[in-house]
Amino acid sequence: MQDLFLYMPQIDGLVSVIIPAYNAENFLEETISSVKRQSCSNWELIVVNDGSTDKTSEIASNETDARISLIEQKNAGVSAARNAGLKMAKVEYLVFLDADDLLSPAFLNARIDYLHQHPDIGFVGGVVEKFPGEPKRYKPAAENPEQEILFFDPACVTVPSNYLVRRRLLIENNIYFNTLLTSTADRFFILQLSKVSKGGVINDAEAKLFYRINENSMSHRISRKLMNDNEQFYYQLKKNKLLPGKKRAAFKGIYFLGLSSGFFKTGQAGKFQLYFFKSLFSTPLILFKRLIR
Repeated sequence: MQDLFLYMPQIDGLVSVIIPAYNAENFLEETISSVKRQSCSNWELIVVNDGSTDKTSEIASNETDARISLIEQKNAGVSAARNAGLKMAKVEYLVFLDADDLLSPAFLNARIDYLHQHPDIGFVGGVVEKFPGEPKRYKPAAENPEQEILFFDPACVTVPSNYLVRRRLLIENNIYFNTLLTSTADRFFILQLSKVSKGGVINDAEAKLFYRINENSMSHRISRKLMNDNEQFYYQLKKNKLLPGKKRAAFKGIYFLGLSSGFFKTGQAGKFQLYFFKSLFSTPLILFKRLIR
């Protein structure tokens, strides 16, 4: 991935909204419409069709707005699709919008204004409202991602759709979405950003992201695939030196215990035992308290 960023002249002020789309025919048109309704008009939209077998490609190619383009690729996963769009972008700012999420009309303007006013901030997120069902609001993991992500702050979410990111930050630090990860790739991406730049938070409810909840998605079902991804997440953190500095033992104890519980529920006895004892040796007091609870 070292050659991901071929130098391309930057167009200042332009935002590239990158939508990775796999079999997204049910929601894609509505998501694209939310981009077209932005109060900011200085954007381009790149839809990356990740080998869909439905009408995803047709929906995107039928768009007549010259700012909208389509990339076709064989199915390679959401991280690879985001990276394909990133490689094509020649802009100052980036948004990685999931194909079923929706932007409020002030979404882009509010985030652009914030980064203009805070040159020391590399990425910014805002209010996230989950739907359908009873509205529930969250904040982005941005001001202290290490604590918010690795210690599971229930008030925070890391959905990539919510963030506006300076493209130069990714180029200068060779940051991209980790293709070895699936449901944990967004968390890993934000942690990478937080190591090289500070994040910001906008509390304007008029500039929120509408985050669609699909109870059938992999991230909402405990499965062997999900647990293997969460296991890989830990080893990618370790490999890339993203483990917490001060509370590493506490993180390991909590995370290993979570892995052991998930592997137990998915019938992987060997891994259940492995991470149970890893948790025990990392922080025996935490394990004891959680077992009692």
